Amino acid sequence: MTRTNGRRVRDGDAWRAGALLRPVHQRMHRTIDLALAPLGTSMSQYVVLLAVEEAKGASAHELAVRTYQTDQSIGALLRRLVESGLVERDAGPGRIHRHRLSEAGRRLVERCEEPVRTALESEFAALEAAEVRQLRALLEKL
Repeated sequence: MTRTNGRRVRDGDAWRAGALLRPVHQRMHRTIDLALAPLGTSMSQYVVLLAVEEAKGASAHELAVRTYQTDQSIGALLRRLVESGLVERDAGPGRIHRHRLSEAGRRLVERCEEPVRTALESEFAALEAAEVRQLRALLEKL
């Protein structure tokens, strides 16, 4: 068994902190999915819609990098969003397509604001606003 300074890795703060990130993220994901279900969307789709809105004209690969997804998974999501009329796609150089929100996509993003805000407030209720800012700052350092 590997030990660092006489302690097992799994007993260290870094391991525990990393291990705690996954269930927190999964719980937040489920909560936001439930909040967005009445609008006919999901957190995964919402994240992509936000990325398309923030990076107008981005390629699928650029959106994959921005949303921490594979090219294949973002491609499938983008196809569904294009087919549903929420994202528009323009030809770019070579085989690249550029993406932007449609008017329907912009309206959906706007309608998602309140349910997502409520879900996040619920998920982070145990923390003060300053602690949420501190948590964000710490995570951004990683």
